[in-house]
Amino acid sequence: MKKHVLWISFWMILPLGLWAAQEASYSIGASDLLEISVWGEQNLSRQVTVRSDGFISLPLAGDILAAGKTPPQLKKDIESMLTKYIKEPRCAVIVIEPRSKRFYIQGQVVRPGQFTLDQDLSLTQVIPLAGGFTEWADAGAIVILRVDGDKKKRFKIDYDKILKGKSDDIPIKPGDTIIVP
Repeated sequence: MKKHVLWISFWMILPLGLWAAQEASYSIGASDLLEISVWGEQNLSRQVTVRSDGFISLPLAGDILAAGKTPPQLKKDIESMLTKYIKEPRCAVIVIEPRSKRFYIQGQVVRPGQFTLDQDLSLTQVIPLAGGFTEWADAGAIVILRVDGDKKKRFKIDYDKILKGKSDDIPIKPGDTIIVP
């Protein structure tokens, strides 16, 4: 009986640990929607969008760089800024919408549009997210546009070669635009 209770407890706690590990490794980016909660200070708690310059604005704390930090790092920075005004501030930072992790699919797919890259995905995994190819799609001439730092890259992909194992599947990165002619 004890083993059974321990086994059930393990499977109940495991998802919490996995969620915490994902939250600790997530890198906040521009456009992400965050929930900032300051315990005991309801008028300081709010949802904020990370600006294009990477900063968020909070009452008392002012502008704080959020982009490139994990939620626990940003939490620590906010608490540090608030110590000037609040004795022992405690806050939480929760990523509500990971908007900075978007990619786009356009052209001859059933449902073109923007999608959230909430896990590692490859080209063969994202085409079905857009409903697959239309009957007029040229799967042998897919183009991926990618911005890498200050460089713009263009990849021409033959989807059929990937399916046949003659080419490697391409990992999708935030900001990628996939064009299916």
